[in-house]
Amino acid sequence: MLGNDNGIGFGEVRIIKNISLLLLGLAVFGLGGRLAAQEPDFARVRGYVFDSLLTGATAPEARVALSGPSNRVVVADGRGRFLVDSLIPGDYTIAFTHPAWDGVGYTPPPRKVALKSGINTVFLSSTAGHGIFAALCPNVQDERTGVVLGALTDVRTGQPIPGGDVRVEWTESEVSVVLGVNTRTRVVRSPVDSAGRYRLCGVPNDTPVLLKASVGLLDGPPLELDLEARPVAIRMLSLDRGPVAADGQAVTINPDSGTARLRGSVSATDGKPVPGAQVVVHGHTATTQSNESGSFELGGLPGGTHTVEVRAIGYTKARRLVELKPDSATRVELTLARQAVVLPEVAVTAEAPKSEFDQRRTSPASGGHYITQDEIERRGAIRTEDLFRMVPGFNVVPSGGFDYRIVSTRSVGASGQCSPEFYIDGARVTVDPLVGGGLPINPQDIYGIETYSSNAVNAPAQYQSRNGCGVILIWTRRGRR
Repeated sequence: MLGNDNGIGFGEVRIIKNISLLLLGLAVFGLGGRLAAQEPDFARVRGYVFDSLLTGATAPEARVALSGPSNRVVVADGRGRFLVDSLIPGDYTIAFTHPAWDGVGYTPPPRKVALKSGINTVFLSSTAGHGIFAALCPNVQDERTGVVLGALTDVRTGQPIPGGDVRVEWTESEVSVVLGVNTRTRVVRSPVDSAGRYRLCGVPNDTPVLLKASVGLLDGPPLELDLEARPVAIRMLSLDRGPVAADGQAVTINPDSGTARLRGSVSATDGKPVPGAQVVVHGHTATTQSNESGSFELGGLPGGTHTVEVRAIGYTKARRLVELKPDSATRVELTLARQAVVLPEVAVTAEAPKSEFDQRRTSPASGGHYITQDEIERRGAIRTEDLFRMVPGFNVVPSGGFDYRIVSTRSVGASGQCSPEFYIDGARVTVDPLVGGGLPINPQDIYGIETYSSNAVNAPAQYQSRNGCGVILIWTRRGRR
């Protein structure tokens, strides 16, 4: 037998090596088994964050923090979902919040959960609005009211504006046997605290109200707010106090003008552009119209939170809150829904040499009041209702939000103030003050207006008022003949 110097044969060497490898493998296997047995089973958490307070939907970008045997912080995705891996099983406290809640000082109460190994599903939700309303406004019991929360900041710096004032205004009508209809303005105010936050309790949730912020001598523009039967609404506001001087004080600016610009487009629900739409920023005289492609631009506007309104004949009006930045342009896309107006058939027998409006206006026997196209252009009215503020026999009164309606001063209906009947180009139209929206026509499109405060002042026979509250005839440039 061949061998080595130690007297061990080559075959015996191979057997010894195989035995050594086998023993080494068994040792490693045993060690690995002990390590696997010592490795803990991890817990995994997945779930959603839901916003019961404001939107009634999931809360994207909500922040979720877990405290316990493991500490983790994650941010929910665009659908409000979150996922946390590799947690040691045990008792945890889960805190969650959202930037919108932070802005008004609301923090949902944390939850305590026991996480087991494997997958755990957790559903996180903010407190419902009714609970918030009851906690913040314990002295208000009217279910037709709610609370408005928010913060007031400087549009240039983003810092809170302490010491300011935020208020809401609305009108209420009371019917009395002795006094008749009495209309009064109601106001709810709230100071702005050191963090810029405000709280308005007792705001009607069944009608639009006007919201305004002010600080010192600076008064912000009117903003429409509608709680839509909700108990809680959040509205973040900003004002432009002007640039900061070298001494740290804000430079006083003109609240009616500025360096902000508003650009956008107006389209119908089918995506087609709406040319000729009137664009107005509430609280300012600047106005413009959309071009053939539906685009528009307004300049010289102050910064801060504003309301832009768009109207067009044949469409419902649209309003949008916009945040205007000084020295920059803000873009907004507005969509108008078509409004069907059913007009009665008109039989045309001949074409008069003059329009009805011009015939009666120049007739000595006419008893109406007339507003010509030249006078309309000189007044520069933003809405058609503004043209009737100085018309004999009629008055313009608020009808909720930014809407106004025309009423007769010489007749009183069953509900108090009496609305006249309206005709546009000879066709009778219904203007319902409960629906809102005002007269469906822009002042720039009007050729002439004639008014008759009652049938007794020679109103044309075909336009006699059926309710005794007078008649208003509006003739457009297109239909003046």
